[in-house]
Amino acid sequence: MTNFQRAWESGGVLRLILRVSDFAYRWLHGLSTPDAAVGPVLLVRITRHRGRPLTLGDGTPIGRGDRIGDFHLDNERMAALHEGGRRSRWAGLASRRAFHASLEALAEQTQNNPRYREVRAFTATTIFHEVSDLMGFEIRPLASRWGARLVAAYERSLIALFHPLGKQRPGRRRYGEARQIWISREALVRRYAGERSSARGTHA
Repeated sequence: MTNFQRAWESGGVLRLILRVSDFAYRWLHGLSTPDAAVGPVLLVRITRHRGRPLTLGDGTPIGRGDRIGDFHLDNERMAALHEGGRRSRWAGLASRRAFHASLEALAEQTQNNPRYREVRAFTATTIFHEVSDLMGFEIRPLASRWGARLVAAYERSLIALFHPLGKQRPGRRRYGEARQIWISREALVRRYAGERSSARGTHA
């Protein structure tokens, strides 16, 4: 057996491919720049909406060409939350808190950072969409069902690589397809900027 065969069977080559793919994706989409990092675990790029026009639940219209924030999880920083032998339950709690803190930071930047001046809404494509409505997001299907399955397969592979304690969860049937989650600029600020201000007032 060659060294390549041994590496492939042990998953080493697959892990290398996924790491390179993740790095290439971040670089190509401008997610490797310092201003893309928001809060503990978010990476945000400013882009233009290329899909069909839509209207969010609070009445915010999103037309073709409108500026939107496309956000992603920083896989390496998320993986760090799972280090030290933490149990899956506690690692999951730390991940949720980090995501919540990142949304608060994003809401604050949306108000104060010129980078977000023309952004109308924020969106992500994810397999972890099930309870995102409880966090103020709207869940919408992707235009292509095969595309949704392809994105889901890629995300499950990344989770198995970066989040070893959580790799059983995405295998459940309910994570079979990716969805888009959306939140308008106003809804983000209303929900999360207020929470950060309240927390500051409590500790003042």
